[in-house]
Amino acid sequence: MNLKQIMRAQIAPQLIALRKARGLSIQDVALQTPLSMNMINIMERGERLATRHYLRLIKFYGKKLEFRLTDIK
Repeated sequence: MNLKQIMRAQIAPQLIALRKARGLSIQDVALQTPLSMNMINIMERGERLATRHYLRLIKFYGKKLEFRLTDIK
């Protein structure tokens, strides 16, 4: 698994949780962003899509993307 795949796998469930916590449907998000319903579905499944699209959705939810290193257990 490469870095982008790891990133997408970790972000996807968080995107779903953020949307649901706000009581939004995928259609609601698509109407409020420049992203299509298909693109949002792709991101929520953690599939391949340009990083800029992920960043748009992350910004829409008022979040920022951070990376951190942790100790190996």
